[in-house]
Amino acid sequence: MITYTDAYLKSRVTIDHELRAMLDVDNYGTFPTTPINWKERLTMLRAYIIACLELGGEGDDVFAQKLKQYRTEFEQQLAQARQAASLADATVYTPLLSIALERN
Repeated sequence: MITYTDAYLKSRVTIDHELRAMLDVDNYGTFPTTPINWKERLTMLRAYIIACLELGGEGDDVFAQKLKQYRTEFEQQLAQARQAASLADATVYTPLLSIALERN
């Protein structure tokens, strides 16, 4: 279970929201877990979005305001997570192979 930080939404996010959010994040790709656990961070934001979509009523209620905020934050964090993933892929160490050449 993820630790939710939004005081208003944390009691409204259900296990179902979290599981759906995890599946959504898995579909976005594989992300590094150090130094930031991107999967957990993205799952939390996605769970907030799902909860706001399900619980929202009017276009100007608290859920609509939070939905707008968390959608923007999710897109920004997803871009950063993808950049971190590409940097992690680029820094994988592959040892060099050397072959001795001799003249006869």
